[in-house]
Amino acid sequence: SSHFGSSSLASAAAAALGAVAGPMTNYSNWDSKASALLREADEEEKREKEACDKALGLEDAPKGPPTEQAEAQLNELGEHSKKKKDFIDWSKAREVKLTHSAQEEPINLSGSDLDGKAVRLCGSEGVTYHVPKGIVKLMLDKCKQVCVHILDTLVTSTVEVYACDNLDLHIRQPLGTLQVDECIKPVRAFFAEKDHVGRIYHQNSPGLAVGCFGDGSAVQAIGSEGPVQLCSKLSPDGSCELFWTNPVRRGEGEFPVDLPSGARETPITQPSNFQPEPEAAPAPEEQQRLAEQRRQLGNDMFRANDFMHATVHYTEALHLDPTMSAVWANRAQCWLKLGDFEKALADSQKCTEVNACNPKGWFRKGMSLHAMERFSEAIPALLEVEKLEPNNEQITGAIKMAQLKAHKVAACG
Repeated sequence: SSHFGSSSLASAAAAALGAVAGPMTNYSNWDSKASALLREADEEEKREKEACDKALGLEDAPKGPPTEQAEAQLNELGEHSKKKKDFIDWSKAREVKLTHSAQEEPINLSGSDLDGKAVRLCGSEGVTYHVPKGIVKLMLDKCKQVCVHILDTLVTSTVEVYACDNLDLHIRQPLGTLQVDECIKPVRAFFAEKDHVGRIYHQNSPGLAVGCFGDGSAVQAIGSEGPVQLCSKLSPDGSCELFWTNPVRRGEGEFPVDLPSGARETPITQPSNFQPEPEAAPAPEEQQRLAEQRRQLGNDMFRANDFMHATVHYTEALHLDPTMSAVWANRAQCWLKLGDFEKALADSQKCTEVNACNPKGWFRKGMSLHAMERFSEAIPALLEVEKLEPNNEQITGAIKMAQLKAHKVAACG
């Protein structure tokens, strides 16, 4: 409240009245004086309130700690929202969303507006699609009575299916990852060859069934109800089941930890009394062909920045043909990207043993040692690269950096 209480205001009014007293009271002049005093009282009260607000941090002037913290958090949230919006806008610019109603003629997903883009088919019904080369990734959301023919390799080797009903996928090229979620009604995937099957992740999809020969003659229902994510992969030859399925376990960074083949865990679809016969080794030519397929799948995953999946395919390729020095180098680069420098060093060392003339092996070794701050050991490896690629300026820069770091460590020691 104002410092001008009723008594103060009366005194002020009396003083004003005395000042203007004469033979007759000039009420008009008195009213103007009283109004001026009231305005002055209001202004003083306003100034006091502003001073209090400033002291409490309620204005833009010096703020109290609680207000500063709250505003900082709001600003941070605003920045996060902007980054999220920018990322969503960036993703949308690289994704095309399509919806089609029933028609007899197949729809060809090609053209300059689709090349190099991820394609999301949303709510299409009664349609057949042909997917040629050039599509980065294929996603199907809530489609019904749709048939998709994947005629060529997808850039990321990935297909995602969500809440679809009576969907048929005919896959004529190797596919690294098929993910199926919330598909209660039938979803069938037919692979042209057994070797084309990668990992199949699925959750709450009792309608999921997969075949390997393109004609539906060998189809196995692998889906089930429930919130647990499952991973299915081809079973060894001799098994009475086409696929084995296990729950997906995730470790640090939410990466699946049971991806590599050869796990000793008992699959939930494997009969308890089943004992597989020893698997016959494929002929050398066939073994090299399979290894090359896995290498290509690994390269697809690497180009999609899916480094963990890439290591899976590279591991399978090296199991088939351990003399592939390029694969040792590529897997080392994946470990570097994932921050596992010990594994990167081991793979790069193996690459140099398999082929001492592969510069990538020496370079990956140097980078691994550099990342582990073993700078003096990194220098000889990088010098080997320089011998193989004397005109590579990147190598020269890496050597200088390692030498500088090594000198600093020596000086501090």
